[in-house]
Amino acid sequence: MKNHTASSLLIFFAVGSVLWAEDTPNKNQLNQDPLEDFRGEDVEENWMTVNDNVMGGRSKGGFSVKRGKLLFSGSTNTNGGGFSSIRMKPREMDLAGKKGVVIRFKGDGRTYKFDARMGRSSIAHRADFKTEANPKGWQTVQIPFADLTATWRGMRLPPERAKLDVEKISGMGFMIYDKKDGPFELKVDWIKTY
Repeated sequence: MKNHTASSLLIFFAVGSVLWAEDTPNKNQLNQDPLEDFRGEDVEENWMTVNDNVMGGRSKGGFSVKRGKLLFSGSTNTNGGGFSSIRMKPREMDLAGKKGVVIRFKGDGRTYKFDARMGRSSIAHRADFKTEANPKGWQTVQIPFADLTATWRGMRLPPERAKLDVEKISGMGFMIYDKKDGPFELKVDWIKTY
């Protein structure tokens, strides 16, 4: 059996997400289904940007798609809202029986949020994931839907008030809101479900 370095071992975060190196086997890897690979002519038309300027903030951010990779970048400014986000426009997704998502990415050492939404609801169900600064390769994070926390305008909602129905998820996205100022860059290779 192949030996793995300490960096290849599974790391468990408080939100229950699992991060592993590319060569680390994971029992869910055989059951992954592609959700978004950022290929095709209309990929950019299916995503949108929402920054803190909707509430008078000064952060700047957005996305581009190049060579099948999504680049979410900009600069956060905590003198105001302090966040930047991108998300899919609502669409039909067949997620019945799915337990969560797996995301392959490269980051910058900052903490990002993954979110899922039902319909056109303003309630976002989110979980944090950490990134490495100057990574040597791609990172992969597994985020169970059961670990997502319901939020509305940055406030946590009680689970009984805003339960996530996986079969009704119609959009997903990324947000940076780590209460830090400065540039950010997250590159995403793909999103899969398991």
